Amino acid sequence: MAPAYDALVIGTGFGGAVTACRLAQAGFSVRVLERGLRYPKGSFPRDFEDPTQGWLWQHRQGLFDIKLLKGMSIVQSAGYGGGSLIYANVHLRPPAEVFASGWPEGYSRPTLDPYYDLVAHMLDVQPITASARGLPPKTKRMQEVAKKLGREAQFFHPNLAVRFAPAGEPLRNKFGVEQEGCNYCGECDIGCNVRAKNTLDLNYLAVAEQQGAEVSTQAEVTRIEPLSPGYRVTFTDHAAAGMQRTVDARRVFLCAGAVNTTELLLRNRDVLGTLPDLSARLGSHYSANGDFLAFAFDTKEPWDPSVGPTITTGMVVEEGTGKDKTWFLFQEGGHPAQAAGLMLALDPDHALSLPADLLQRELVKALRLRTQDLAAVENERGRFQAVFLAMGRDKANGRLTLSPLTRELQVQWDVPANLPLYRTQEQLCEDVARALGTRAAYNPLWERLHLPVSVHNLGGCTMAEEVAYGVLTPEGEVHGYPGLYVFDGAALPVGIGVNPSSSIAAVAERNVERVIRKVQDAPHWMAPERAPSRPPRTAPMEPGRVGMRMMPVVEEPPHPPVVPGTDPLGAVVIPPGGTVASPTPVVGLRFTERMKGFVQPAYLPSEDFAGAARAGQRAGHVAEFVITITLPNLDRFLAQESHGGIAQGTVHVHGLTPPGGSAVENGVFNLFVDAERFYQRRMLYLLPFTGMDGQAYLLDGYKEVRDDAGFDVWSDTSTLYTVVRRGTERSAPVVSSGIIRLHLPDFLQQLTTFSVTGTASALKRADAMRRFGGMFMGTLWDVFARAKFD
Repeated sequence: MAPAYDALVIGTGFGGAVTACRLAQAGFSVRVLERGLRYPKGSFPRDFEDPTQGWLWQHRQGLFDIKLLKGMSIVQSAGYGGGSLIYANVHLRPPAEVFASGWPEGYSRPTLDPYYDLVAHMLDVQPITASARGLPPKTKRMQEVAKKLGREAQFFHPNLAVRFAPAGEPLRNKFGVEQEGCNYCGECDIGCNVRAKNTLDLNYLAVAEQQGAEVSTQAEVTRIEPLSPGYRVTFTDHAAAGMQRTVDARRVFLCAGAVNTTELLLRNRDVLGTLPDLSARLGSHYSANGDFLAFAFDTKEPWDPSVGPTITTGMVVEEGTGKDKTWFLFQEGGHPAQAAGLMLALDPDHALSLPADLLQRELVKALRLRTQDLAAVENERGRFQAVFLAMGRDKANGRLTLSPLTRELQVQWDVPANLPLYRTQEQLCEDVARALGTRAAYNPLWERLHLPVSVHNLGGCTMAEEVAYGVLTPEGEVHGYPGLYVFDGAALPVGIGVNPSSSIAAVAERNVERVIRKVQDAPHWMAPERAPSRPPRTAPMEPGRVGMRMMPVVEEPPHPPVVPGTDPLGAVVIPPGGTVASPTPVVGLRFTERMKGFVQPAYLPSEDFAGAARAGQRAGHVAEFVITITLPNLDRFLAQESHGGIAQGTVHVHGLTPPGGSAVENGVFNLFVDAERFYQRRMLYLLPFTGMDGQAYLLDGYKEVRDDAGFDVWSDTSTLYTVVRRGTERSAPVVSSGIIRLHLPDFLQQLTTFSVTGTASALKRADAMRRFGGMFMGTLWDVFARAKFD
């Protein structure tokens, strides 16, 4: 029996919308499955008091899908139109050098430019300067800041997929869909209720439906099974109380977003076993696209974050050369007026005190509680809040995997390897904030745990000529599975460093065109918008295919021809040697620590660390770790009450890990945080790892630094009271406890591992060591000596 459809498209973001549109225009019978909801005009959620009312995917298929993974916090959209519903409308083309390495043969700026032009035509992109309403205040502020910082030549207005027609006047766009003009409400990133954003449901997807594509929303795909020919796809129909349904198609196009597409393929390979021959490279080359988020409060002049589109300006930063080059974009941001009070939860000057030993999920919970007290703010004060967004060319060295035990998605992300990029982004955020008369504040997940937040996820199913190097062919077809394709951000093999929407769509335009030409044996087929005067035709029957749609393709009204689009980024001037250096120093520190001891499983009470250690020593239950502690920004480390750093390395616990140990995943170190008594401090170690049984564990330890009888400075700073927990939170159950110690030979070795990062100056390195040593010894003086004089 022949499959029911020629093509099944999963997802309606920039890859899926392009694919569905072109396949339908070419005469394929097309079915589209989208897990989220449709959002007609005026239907986006606006209840800011309750996050369950339409906001979160986890609650009745809401708009935002937020994944708090151990290595990365990921923000995605769920809805008909994908990420276009909540993105900031920015459309940019990466510089040509982005395609110089990592891409398969045939990819370059010149070969992709015709497809970038086509995307720009479909989405009617134009800069904020095209708006008759004038420039928003934050746009003007950023132009002033760029001039003040000597970066005026790197300042530009990016193209935006926004309709700058008169507000409140419904007019049909070139595809016959009614839209209004932008009213400068600042709600781009929570869903445009006036339809001024040129979201995908108003162009590409509208054309797909006009051409006969069948669309099912609230349809979450869970299984892909090969048939002969084609594939059977199983999905959960959330509109029918979670009923399981299937659909057969000759070709399947995965366009669910980089993270969700990769996760779906991982589950079908490793859990369901329906696609066992997928490449071992599946999940590799994940990139967060260098996303970085910062804020500024109480700016000297009004920023007016709720006036105008979310992003209207950009600046390029380029430092270094060759493989050591740091390149990123800085963009100003905004937020809806209703969110001004919530933003105060991120303001360190008005923040409630938070314990230093909170991990990711606990920190998020604490922030949610805090926002309840800050839900309202005077409108006048909200005008002085600024948002900064940066993105850049990260190492694309992350990996998406499934936990061996829980089968939950996890991401391995190497923060230290990407620190040069993050440090430079921090520098510019500080510079811009200072130019605005204030100082920068940071996302607490970064500030406290150095966990990035990504809204531009890429990679995981990258293209390569050979299966040994990638999951897909250069045309986006899955190696070993004919007729199965990936046409979304998962296919991009590198972090491109700019807002990726145009690139995802342009690559999809390129590859779907190749599919249509091959299937229909039509080597010159192109999108009708590129050849608007074509006569009606009948789709040819595919050889051996029964039941292909035999109907004339509807002749569309003539459109203006696609013309070469503008490239604002291409006009940016980079001086020889790179952009101006930041005056803000970002010097860090790094050292390696080895500690050894003993723990005893199920010892009660677990707080009897000495008893547990003795029992563990008799039984030979060794526990040890070797970790490198990185303080990315020494100034902030010294200023923070939490004095936090990143811990990476290996931990070995008898019976739980292999003899060589398990990798520490996003560990946290805190030096000399306040404790219960005034003259008392604690050093905290939170070292997550995965055991041999595939379960998540947490080595949770502290050093108690306080003045007791006798000379106990060495004992206090070298004794780690330790529990090992099953789970990833500090409330997780204890499985063993004991004491791990820093021994004198290891301490002497540790002294040789101290290194200063971020500067080549011998004077600055010496000053950094002096300041760190001064803080360390000064705290010990306060604890062990000052108390005797007070």
